[in-house]
Amino acid sequence: MKAFTCTLALCALLVGPAAVAQNLQTAPAQSSTAPARQELRAYVQQNVLPVVRQQRQKLEALLTTSDKAQLAIYRTQLRETRQKSQALRRSFRSPTSGETTSTLTETQKQQTEQLRAETKAILQNVEQLGLKYQTEIAKLAQEVQPQKEKWAADTKTILARTLTPEQSEALGRRKDRKLHRAGTMARYFRPGAFLLLDPNKPAPAARSTSTTSVYPNPTTAVSQIEYDLKKDGSVTVELLDSRGNTLRTVAQQTEQEKGPHTLAINVADLPNGTYYFKITTKDGAETRRFVKE
Repeated sequence: MKAFTCTLALCALLVGPAAVAQNLQTAPAQSSTAPARQELRAYVQQNVLPVVRQQRQKLEALLTTSDKAQLAIYRTQLRETRQKSQALRRSFRSPTSGETTSTLTETQKQQTEQLRAETKAILQNVEQLGLKYQTEIAKLAQEVQPQKEKWAADTKTILARTLTPEQSEALGRRKDRKLHRAGTMARYFRPGAFLLLDPNKPAPAARSTSTTSVYPNPTTAVSQIEYDLKKDGSVTVELLDSRGNTLRTVAQQTEQEKGPHTLAINVADLPNGTYYFKITTKDGAETRRFVKE
């Protein structure tokens, strides 16, 4: 059951968030750990998934023809449940305001439970199929043990840089389940989740920002953010509070050429505390934590 639970949690990343019926409910407000989760997500796309896909490609040659065909059926079924969940979520919205209603009708509740049951049944089947190749998957995971250790160390560094002491304590007690899952790299090699990953699916586009730093940090009046663009494009820079809420937009879709850039930002009016700069391009977003004293 533990392995299945982890597979269910990872399914959102591998086949799309809507594939998990639990996501049919209204999305919660952005939590205080949103910047940390964003940075972890970017790290996974850049460093973890390429290696996992490479190992998953090796497993593809070991799958029987019938298992490949069955896996294709499961992926199709999950895509169909994702489409159903998207349509169902749209039906939750008010026709006038466009906002999601807070109370579901009995019919909507039944439809939600039905999709949950369908998704759970599919994932259980995937997990059973994955267990057939548990030994092979364990060997593939062992091949990249040094990388896994580096991922764990890098994750700790990211969390130490982006979380407050209170948030770190809550994470230790696993109160923030989303962040705990985001920082647990071992889940990528669980049999069902590993099998479900499509090695032939195109990798996410490379992020347009490569190196970003904020200095001085801590700061008292003016903070400078340095970033490097890999290609030309629009850039938005936002100032966030410790809860991830936008305080103000420093640059709104400003067209910039590729290369290094420096932006000086006056933060003298801010109360002492922890803040974040968020840089967004068409290929993704990146956050950097700083302290105002």
